[in-house]
Amino acid sequence: MQTNFKLITLGLLFFASLLQAEEEIIVLEKKISNLSGWSDNVSISSINSSDLNKLDAQHPKQIFRRLPGIWISRGSGQEHLTAMRSPVLTGPGACGSFLILEDGISVRPAGFCNVNGLFETAFEISGGIEAITGPASSRYGANAMHGVINVISKPLKDENNISTNLGPNGYRNIKAKLGNQSNWSLNVFGASNDGFREFSGYDQQKLKMRSDFQLNSWTASLNMTLTNLNQETAGYITGLNSYKESNLNRKNLNPEAFRDANSQRISLNLKREEENGISLLSPFIRKNDMVFLQHFLPGTPVEENSHVSYGVLFKRFVNFEHYSLIGGIQIEMADAELVETQANALTTSSAFNNATRPQGKHYDYEVDSKIYAAFLGIDDLYISRDLLFFADLRTESIKYDYNNRMNSGNTREDGTSCGFGGCYYNRPDDRSDNYNELSFRAGIETDFDLLNYFFQASLGFRPPQINEAYRLQKKQSVSDLDSEKLTMIEMGTTFNLDNLKGSVSIYKSKKRNSIFRDSENFIIDNGKTNHKGIELTLDINLNEISNLTSNLTYGDHKYDFDSDTSMREKIRIGNEIDTSPKLMANLILDTSINDALSLTFELEHMDSYFTDAANLHEYEGHTLLHFRTNLNYSEKLKLYLRIDNVTDRDYAERADFNAFGGDRYFPGLPRETYVGLEYSL
Repeated sequence: MQTNFKLITLGLLFFASLLQAEEEIIVLEKKISNLSGWSDNVSISSINSSDLNKLDAQHPKQIFRRLPGIWISRGSGQEHLTAMRSPVLTGPGACGSFLILEDGISVRPAGFCNVNGLFETAFEISGGIEAITGPASSRYGANAMHGVINVISKPLKDENNISTNLGPNGYRNIKAKLGNQSNWSLNVFGASNDGFREFSGYDQQKLKMRSDFQLNSWTASLNMTLTNLNQETAGYITGLNSYKESNLNRKNLNPEAFRDANSQRISLNLKREEENGISLLSPFIRKNDMVFLQHFLPGTPVEENSHVSYGVLFKRFVNFEHYSLIGGIQIEMADAELVETQANALTTSSAFNNATRPQGKHYDYEVDSKIYAAFLGIDDLYISRDLLFFADLRTESIKYDYNNRMNSGNTREDGTSCGFGGCYYNRPDDRSDNYNELSFRAGIETDFDLLNYFFQASLGFRPPQINEAYRLQKKQSVSDLDSEKLTMIEMGTTFNLDNLKGSVSIYKSKKRNSIFRDSENFIIDNGKTNHKGIELTLDINLNEISNLTSNLTYGDHKYDFDSDTSMREKIRIGNEIDTSPKLMANLILDTSINDALSLTFELEHMDSYFTDAANLHEYEGHTLLHFRTNLNYSEKLKLYLRIDNVTDRDYAERADFNAFGGDRYFPGLPRETYVGLEYSL
């Protein structure tokens, strides 16, 4: 009842403020599907359509290395892990710390994140990508704790074209955009890659359709996204510095591993411009299915997970003479399910594993979730001539209804007991869990012509993901978890001078209720971590033909609690969090030889980092050189050449130390050359 009262009160305050609006607004289309309404400060970075087309990325890592504060760590095929003002986060629900949107609508429901969430987006055929680093829950809701990524669709007006790209290891792709450039478009993408490691190829297909039309007083846009991925998966290679060994770094120790995933999303964006503002109503439906072999677990069980969800997002933008308001509500319902099955009896591991990881089903459950949220924000409120105030507040209610479709407890599928005190997998009884959260942001910024400053404080959160709440092990029969919370203060400056523009941002944050698996294999939430860092972006116009851009990220991420984990990690106060390099940097030199020919040189730097929580093992880091050239052969035909890792440097995409397997790595790709062409229809 108390939560409902908060929602109703906030909603009434919002709608009451709208009724008082009198001034006419100049509506910006980008406020609808983009993140620009968040406030024009340095928390936001982006990549435009032109740069995405030139880059023609095979993996999201190649895109996000160009944005400050973000590291997309490349795994096998299209797999990846994410860091945004954070270490690379792992664990059954760590991916819930980042919110992935497509045209402003979340790709998945809260509580059911995908650790490889970007492969469910159509970033390869998008019209732009933007990101907020730092807590953004007060506007965008659950999971926007460490940051938000938004993939933007191509405008209908973009020209029709077809392109292809060929590379090593049997890589080939094809892209096409077709439409009448006024009210409908179709974007398609297909790629196939045999993989540079043994048995690590993949095929994927993506399709985006958009249709614009008028529906009474509303301007309507119907969007549909379909994705499909079929990949053979390669796991870690093991042994100190094994990524440097040519006879090892192409090996796949898990040739049987695979991942098959597909997703479907449909949304209808209804926009209506009014005398003093703009309203947006967005109903949506989402579905996905995934099946993969858990090659990293004894017994290699297969996981099958899926969800169907639907909801509606309402936003209202209003412009007054001295400030503007945004507010709205979000309602979302989801039905998710998960099944884990071990096909064969385990006989080749330790006596404990052989006895406690039985053949048959380990988990079979479904979770229905309901989300109700209301939010209100104020922007551009002048508190003096050149000083503006902004703020956001969101209240959110999240409910999980869990239904166990097997015997409860840590028994075999048929209810019989395992040796060593019970089976490894434990299934809780049916239950419901509620999470009622408030998130906020408030700050000030200046409004000068060339140089501006800002300061803000924010609170973000993520609820426990369903895999953390209900996928229990050993003797834990109930999880009692709170939402993770991240509080951040941030200050920065932006500058736009004659030949130089950029930004600097300094932040400090603290996370509490951090969820992890302890030495007893219990999922608990008493972790605390500290984070601080600096993000720098520069864009320097060297002369009429050359431009230099750079981003630099410095981060200091440390544990603020003591514990031992299920993987025998020894977490101690003051230790650096593993897989959190101090420094990441990117430097790009663009040169136009003439109107038809351009050259691009790119340096990518990754600092050293500890690979275990005890800070006893370390990866040395790397610096890579990439090259690209574009030739406009004619008005309709463009040619591309790209060479990644020009110096053929041996490096690791990600390094880790595991008490059971020692040093282990995802080896980096060797020098690779890609050629492509694009033809405008």
